[in-house]
Parts: sequence; C-alpha cells; structure tokens
Amino acid sequence: MKVIAFLNNKGGVGKTTCSRTMAEYLSKIRKLPTLAIDFDPQCNFSHQYLNMEIDPASPEGLMPPIHPDYDHTDPDDADWDGRSSIAEIFYGQGVMPYPTYIEHLDLAPGHAERLLAAESVRRSEVVEKVHKQLTNFLSSPDVQATYKAVVIDTAPSKGPLTVSVIKAATHIVIPSVMEEQPVQGIYGMLQLWMQESLARDKQRPLKLVGILPNMFKQTRLHRDILKSLQDNAAIGKYIMPVKLSQRIVFAEIDSEDANPHSIFDFHNNHVAKDEAMEVCDYIAERIFADE
Repeated sequence: MKVIAFLNNKGGVGKTTCSRTMAEYLSKIRKLPTLAIDFDPQCNFSHQYLNMEIDPASPEGLMPPIHPDYDHTDPDDADWDGRSSIAEIFYGQGVMPYPTYIEHLDLAPGHAERLLAAESVRRSEVVEKVHKQLTNFLSSPDVQATYKAVVIDTAPSKGPLTVSVIKAATHIVIPSVMEEQPVQGIYGMLQLWMQESLARDKQRPLKLVGILPNMFKQTRLHRDILKSLQDNAAIGKYIMPVKLSQRIVFAEIDSEDANPHSIFDFHNNHVAKDEAMEVCDYIAERIFADE
C-alpha cells in the first residue's frame, strides 16, 4: 500500500488542491481503492466530500456529519455517537471511513478540536501518543486489505501531526508557490525528510517524489524563482518537470453546485484537466515504478 503525503509547513501553497487532485486521479483514473485522510484541523479536504458541521464544543472548528452506516437503534452502535474522524486514532478508538461520491474513494475526515488537542500533547508523551498512531492505523490488517493507496492532506506546520504523517508515509510531495516565503517552507520539509530517512529501517524508505511548483503564474517573479530553484545545486534535482498553474477552475469545482465536480470529469483537451493528468501521471509513475 502506497501512502502519499503532501507537505509544506507554509500555508497557502495549495496542499489541499494537490491532495484532492491526486486522490481523485488514483480512484477515478487508476481505479485504485483509495483512502483520503484529512490531517489538517482546518478540515478543508474533508469539506470537499462531506457536509462538515460546526462543532458545538468549538464553534470555530468543524466536525464530521453522522456516518451513513450509523444506526441509533442498533445495540452494536450504542457506544458510538455516529461520527468518526481520523483523530480517533489518538484516543484509542476505531476509524470508520466515509464513502464519497467518487467510486473507489473513501475519506477519513478531520475533526478540528480533536486534532488540535492531539497537536498540543505534552512533549514527553508525543512519541507514544501522536507520532506512532497513524503508522499503527495504516498498518492494521483491515486498512491494508481494503486500500491500495492513501493520500494525506496536512496542516501547514512541522508539529506532531506532520511528524506523524512523515513517519507513516511511503512517499512525500512538497508543493510550493514560487514566492519567497513558501519556498522557505521547502527547506524545512527537506530537513524533516532527511531526518526521517536516516532514522528509518532501510527496508522501508521514505521516498521524496519531488517539489511541485503549484499555483504557478506566468509572471517574471514565478519564472525567476523556479529557475533559481532548478539551478540550485542542493535541491534542483528534486524540482518536478511538471507543474500546476493558478486556475480559477480549481476554485469553481469546490462549490456544492459545481458540474462537473472533479477536474477529471472535464472534456478531453481541457487545459486544466490535461495539466492535472500530466502531474498525476508523473507522480504515479514515480510511486508505482517498483511494481
């Protein structure tokens, strides 16, 4: 099972768009049973597929809706409130992924308040209570038997949740806008990748697919920064030869009444679809090359 994480500790670089695009590509185009995981307390990834609800305990945060398989009259569900999120892994509870409107794609949504609570665990407990939990969940026989790929959207941080994702991932992608502050985030993620690579068993490497120029604009600033990264002796080899441009269509398909609702449902030769296909083909070829 391949576990692909999109990481950058700077916000506003389009990680959620990249995660969504890759998850839909794997499920719709490659027909792989795919699990999408939302590890960002903002829950934007979850909101793409579920009608997330305001959390009464934390009005600024979101929580998942009632699961479609929940039956309050079933004695087996007596100890369950009907909601499930990926945050359950930090509280010793099971995770019940939600089906989405896309065939082959399930979602383990976020829960803002619970993810933030896990993020704030005491330093002395972080390894046992946070760092290991996602790896344990994804290693479970049920998850391994059900899914061929996992795509994880992450928060813009280098905190315990992000470390948990890095420890569980088999592959990482670092999307970045070609601007000064987002590019700084690249170096922080490369550092975490190198640290994790050194600590891991060599039989289970963490592979960097590459740095993805995202939300790219044909401006002098973006072109110059991309060129400087490509020419950089330390990281030029990691810059992907593909990119996702800044396009209004990615915002339009987020709306509830969007039609189509996936970039891959647009007609052939649609410029945004073609670009998304090129990016996802490149990432998938790097990930599945050993199969």
